[in-house]
Amino acid sequence: MTRPKTVVEVAKLANVSAATVSRALNNPESVRGELRQRVLHAAQALGYTSNPAAAALRKRRSRVIAIVVPSLEDETFSRMVNGLQSVLVGQGYASFVQIAGFDNTQVFETVKGLFDRGAEALAIVGRIGDRRLIEHLRLRMIPTVAVYSRLDDGFIPSIGIDNKKATAKLLDLLLSRGHKNIAMIAGTTRGNDRQQARVKAFREIMSGVGDTEPIVHEIERHYGLDDGAAAFCATRREHPEVTAVMCTSHMIALGVLSKCREQGVRVPEDLSVTGFDDFSFSGLLKPSLTTLSVPTREIGRLAAEALIGKLDHERPIQSLELVPELMIRDSVSRAPSKR
Repeated sequence: MTRPKTVVEVAKLANVSAATVSRALNNPESVRGELRQRVLHAAQALGYTSNPAAAALRKRRSRVIAIVVPSLEDETFSRMVNGLQSVLVGQGYASFVQIAGFDNTQVFETVKGLFDRGAEALAIVGRIGDRRLIEHLRLRMIPTVAVYSRLDDGFIPSIGIDNKKATAKLLDLLLSRGHKNIAMIAGTTRGNDRQQARVKAFREIMSGVGDTEPIVHEIERHYGLDDGAAAFCATRREHPEVTAVMCTSHMIALGVLSKCREQGVRVPEDLSVTGFDDFSFSGLLKPSLTTLSVPTREIGRLAAEALIGKLDHERPIQSLELVPELMIRDSVSRAPSKR
């Protein structure tokens, strides 16, 4: 086996002191950028690995993986955590599960605390938008995988779906049924690559369909049933010509369906509705909800296998794209002939 490289060797290659290497890896904010980069490049060249669990690793691996999700109230992310843990437990690993909200631009302190407690690797939902966390992961060479979305970010591999392709698949269904006046109700896009990609795909496709601007109502706070209902009311009031509503989450879709029933709007006769992220009772609703089924449990399983492969066998983590299944149900029909 190859002898592990030491801090002294990294310091010699970077032409700095061992103390500077230690500070650059353990407290990067205390070292100026040029020195940090020299240390990082030297560590990468030598294959030196350092993370907050290093002391434990010399004696006994912690075998703990950090899992960071926006919420556990959402069935989508709960299924993903179940998929991760089903593999981790079977391989003798444990996990720290942390809720971080939907904005990935302010997660450094939250995630760093998990490493300080001994986590060896990270599975996080979505693109990391916090530069401090990215730098932290790079300096310590912490095995990391972004889950749910298939991203092209280079440094951090990802396992998940292409949200733009998925949105196009749903939109193509509505367009094929004769709908031209389509609105999208989306969750907040700040720090949320899933919502960003869905809104972008919708705008790009719809801009070539009609003469009017694409209709997008973005919910500005955490989105639930009440948020979806309120957004639907505003959309219908401002755009009565709309014959179909695309919802970028199943919770928004439930809110829309609830408000339609309350207001006597027939689905799908008067209005077609689609969701995103099939949940356990989508097919039991009246009408049953047309949506995309994202294989979140499988994403979690693959992410756990990838991280264990890296930790136990030094196998590189490969990005993977999974394909969601279009679930065509009763909430979509042909566009009404007249409005």
